Amino acid sequence: MTVRIWGARGSRPTPLRAEQVRSKISAVVQRIQQRDIVSPADRERFLGALPAWLFGTVGGNTACLEIIPRQGPTILIDAGSGIAELSASMGQRLKPTHEFHIFFTHFHYDHVQGLPFFGPAYNPRCSVHFYSPLPGIQATLSSHMQHPFFPVTMEEKMGGSLFFHQLKGQEVTIGSATVRYRELNHPGRGWGYRIEEAGSVFVHASDVELQESDFEKTAANSAFFANSDALILDTQYTLGEAIEKYNWGHSSFSLGVDFATAWSAKRLYLFHHEPLYDDAKLHKNLQLARWYAQRLGNLDLEVYLSEEGMEISL
Repeated sequence: MTVRIWGARGSRPTPLRAEQVRSKISAVVQRIQQRDIVSPADRERFLGALPAWLFGTVGGNTACLEIIPRQGPTILIDAGSGIAELSASMGQRLKPTHEFHIFFTHFHYDHVQGLPFFGPAYNPRCSVHFYSPLPGIQATLSSHMQHPFFPVTMEEKMGGSLFFHQLKGQEVTIGSATVRYRELNHPGRGWGYRIEEAGSVFVHASDVELQESDFEKTAANSAFFANSDALILDTQYTLGEAIEKYNWGHSSFSLGVDFATAWSAKRLYLFHHEPLYDDAKLHKNLQLARWYAQRLGNLDLEVYLSEEGMEISL
């Protein structure tokens, strides 16, 4: 199974501003020495050695993940603005995909705002399945595409075969993958997803404000959170901000490390990035998260930033 990240920002899209681009260019120019531009190979070596926060960007699109099982159709989690980038990539793929299964964590705007720009939903040759534990999923999604907020409605223009499923059972089988879900602590209710295939385990837990009960070694918690190969987790804040913003529905990167350690995750991916954080701040948080994992004595935990374009192989 492969997980592709198309959007990792929280709350709202956050494109790079002109002054941020200028600042990056200025910092790169300041680092250049004569030996770095002797040849094209020297130039590429110089660029490759630049810090990730300087040469590149985490990205500004809101939540959307693509999960590609070894066998079967494509699975998506959420339809934030990142799903528009996913849609744009479809024409460049060697093997066209015509069946999609979209699981929603919840219906806050940053998790559905890209749906009107998801091209396959307009394609008569495509089928799109929507899933949520909440009832009325069709009415909820349709409400985001109504006049005067959007020029066309779902009913008028989405010509693909659309199917709406309220999750009521313990799990759903999509191709060779099994999808399970559980409720998380988030205003208005939200859900996490655990996807298993051929012994590999991927857990997506966002949006969530971690609480003491999430760490308790109950049978239900263990069955859902334990022993993941990759854990994508809401880590929007620093610990101080999380305390200040209690009950806002999001967690801190330090609590994320505690959580990943408690449930023996192999890899932790920081997710739902604060829109006010630039690339330098996010990478500083990553360094602190890695340092904290070392301080806890968890030398086996790998910690990463979720970045647009990233692929996670399981």
